[in-house]
Amino acid sequence: MKAKYAGIFSALLATTCCIGPLLVVAIGLGSGAAFVGRYHWLFLIAGIAVLTWAWAKYLREKTMCDCEHKTMQGRRSGIFTLLIATVIVLGFGSLNISRYVFASAPASAQTQTQLANGLGRVVIPVEGMSCATCEIAVRHALKQVDGVKSAHVSVVSKTATVDYEPQKTDPQQLVTAINSTGYRASLPDKVNDSAWMVMNKNTNDSKPALTPPSTVSFFKVPLQCLAAPQIGCGSRAKPILLELKRNPGVSEAWLNRAGTRIAVVWKPESNAEARGNVATKLQEQNATEIRGKSRDEDLKDFSSGKGWYRGEEVDRLSEEEAGIIAARLVQRVEAKTMLPKEKADALEHALDDALKKCLTDDNTKLDQNGLLKLEDRLRQIAGQYLDKDQISIFKEAIAGGWGPLPNEK
Repeated sequence: MKAKYAGIFSALLATTCCIGPLLVVAIGLGSGAAFVGRYHWLFLIAGIAVLTWAWAKYLREKTMCDCEHKTMQGRRSGIFTLLIATVIVLGFGSLNISRYVFASAPASAQTQTQLANGLGRVVIPVEGMSCATCEIAVRHALKQVDGVKSAHVSVVSKTATVDYEPQKTDPQQLVTAINSTGYRASLPDKVNDSAWMVMNKNTNDSKPALTPPSTVSFFKVPLQCLAAPQIGCGSRAKPILLELKRNPGVSEAWLNRAGTRIAVVWKPESNAEARGNVATKLQEQNATEIRGKSRDEDLKDFSSGKGWYRGEEVDRLSEEEAGIIAARLVQRVEAKTMLPKEKADALEHALDDALKKCLTDDNTKLDQNGLLKLEDRLRQIAGQYLDKDQISIFKEAIAGGWGPLPNEK
């Protein structure tokens, strides 16, 4: 390789830390910007090494030509190229060094504030930025978030100051957008809480919508109803929720409609030890705490105030389960014998009442003995509406189990 070409290559290496982020953003690969920025010193060192080799090669060739009294081919273009490359390499080297010498301490995230025009503003610390063009990648990612009105990114203070519409987005989504570029951003809980309250202060939704994020934990639980897998099992969840509520560190405990999540809302005075004890108790119910992106999704669902039940409210799920079981048993009977509509409706209503009473009674234990007693009670009810042959069919319907068979919904 000729010395002047090596000089050009050295200049390209030295400028990669600043030009690289622009290129990856331009082609839609914003997440690669941080990779380039993170290893900018390697590019700069490589550029200096190549430039040093280029000068050595040029001077060696010049010396040989002088000794042999020859005219060095491309001497003027070579020296001009190397001088330009040297200015570029030293310039970008000084630029990177000055940012470390004169850089201010990274700013702390500020508490969420609301501007006079109704917008929210937050200052987010961003780690990993090394030059001015790194700002472009972060700013580009933030501008892609729906609801962001303006974003000012500073590599000197290593922060992103964002004005946004609280109804459309929140600081945590802004952090996620920044992290998608490969740079590292995070918020303390107090910022999340403040932003959440700003976003929800004018809403009339139920209480979960007003719960600050840092005061709620989510646990994955296997509490789906066997008879109706699409909903949670109220009779199994109720004692768990009530027991959680009695814990001194717990303000509320909720179950989602699907029976797959429990949300624990903590009291302000609860500490890490109290929360850990509750988590350990829930592990005995085969529960696992949810973190990361999945937690963010659960928090968004919980904040809607829809489809979540606490304490005795899960009786509504039990009542729905009772209706599903009663309808299923009658349908099984109707599949094998003709029943007048009036009789079928009356039987379903009677079964529904009995099942509701059983599933919502705190003193009823649905163990093997309890289920046998319930089945006896249902057969007694059926005897009031069905003849002898139909009773046999009803017994077969119960023997098929509470849950849906392959051909049933």
